[in-house]
Amino acid sequence: MPHLGASSLSVYGGNDVLTQQVSLIAELKVEKDYEAARKVEDRKVLVDAKEQGKETVAAVKARITQDRAASAEARKVERLRVAAERQVEKARVAAEKKAK
Repeated sequence: MPHLGASSLSVYGGNDVLTQQVSLIAELKVEKDYEAARKVEDRKVLVDAKEQGKETVAAVKARITQDRAASAEARKVERLRVAAERQVEKARVAAEKKAK
């Protein structure tokens, strides 16, 4: 017996939508794992920097802050790109339905 979600997916584009969703979930998991690993590495670098002095700690903190800001900007741009792709796909599906 198919799930209700599976039957509604066939109405809205079938396996393409499902594939996109699975791909997005996988990307989010990879990104989350990367962020966790980066935080651990940042903590290690800060511990090492504390041994070298206040100036080094300040420089490391500044680099970490800059990296996080760049990462946030990249995520924002990626979200906008994905949203634009979704709009294009919706418009294409609507045009195909209208043509039928």
